[in-house]
Amino acid sequence: MMANQGVLGFESPIQRIAIALTFIKGPQVDGWVEGILEGLEQLHPINDNVKYTYLNFLSHFESQFADSTKQEVAQASLDQLTFHFPTIDQYISDFEMLSQKVKYTIGSRELMNMFLKGFHNFPHIVERIINKSPTNYYDLKEKAISVVKNQQLLQAIKNNSNPTPFRQHFQ
Repeated sequence: MMANQGVLGFESPIQRIAIALTFIKGPQVDGWVEGILEGLEQLHPINDNVKYTYLNFLSHFESQFADSTKQEVAQASLDQLTFHFPTIDQYISDFEMLSQKVKYTIGSRELMNMFLKGFHNFPHIVERIINKSPTNYYDLKEKAISVVKNQQLLQAIKNNSNPTPFRQHFQ
């Protein structure tokens, strides 16, 4: 489109859309192109020949042909996401980023179940989280952090309390 910059007629937003549509071909997209062309024919050649018309076309184009697998890839990653003790902050960060890409509703039970699913290697942690009766995702997240931090503390205490045998050093 840069080659046509400044050429009379090619500066027209409607003309730019028509030209772009000539490059979109194939049986899977023909219906969409025909729909856009029919819409173009309904536009007033002067009143609707504005930048917004072209920007609106670009928006429709992007929503129709953007990477549709992005959400599927995010869902697969979310399904595989697993909590690795003790990195609760990393797990939450990854979980929230992926769930946003998948477009889960934050308050949904499905999202809460997905969150807990990531703890499948630590059933005792899941049990302690559930015993705290979380009411929503944010509450679930806070209770998970609390349980994991308590587990970290218990493990640290346990590691430091290994008694070493008393040895008296004689000279």
